[in-house]
Amino acid sequence: MQRTLPLICKTALSFALLSGTAMADWVLDNTQSALYFVSIKSDHMAEIHTFKTLSGAITKAGQGSLNIDLASVSTNIDIRDQRMREQLFDTQKFATASVSVDLSKTGVKPGIQTVNVTLDLHGVKKEIPATVTLTEVGNTVQVSTVAPIMLNAADFDLAAGITALREIAELPSISNAVPVTFFLSFVKQAEANAPPNPA
Repeated sequence: MQRTLPLICKTALSFALLSGTAMADWVLDNTQSALYFVSIKSDHMAEIHTFKTLSGAITKAGQGSLNIDLASVSTNIDIRDQRMREQLFDTQKFATASVSVDLSKTGVKPGIQTVNVTLDLHGVKKEIPATVTLTEVGNTVQVSTVAPIMLNAADFDLAAGITALREIAELPSISNAVPVTFFLSFVKQAEANAPPNPA
């Protein structure tokens, strides 16, 4: 059950920077964004989970970041949420997962793009490729996955946590492979020192 791919999500956010119109910082709108991950148990049973609290931004310098509040994990089963917080993510020690991307030296254009992002999860940092699509709508930049991002629990020292969850739930198996998808909406912020509009 598990992964924060989410992290990878963070990947997309930096895309907002892509266009020449990104003259101001862009800030993630949590109410219009979502990140989902899928757990596969008993070999063939898949369940969709999410995180309720996301935050992030893209700066004018081209630095993108996405933060995932791991304690906000939501599986629609309270006891399972608690077990994932305690046994899998260990939120007392690792409260958040984060994704960062540096686009300062590369040009990014609206449309489908593949970028490398750095996911920091459970004390482990790993570079991951993500294919996303970016769309500008008014003062917002929307970034979403074109294909699921595949995370492996073992890569982030989460395999033991998955084993603990499997044993508690008395399941024959829980896969270490975790598909992640997301839709992120970034809102352009007003320029701090913009000149007043002419009368």
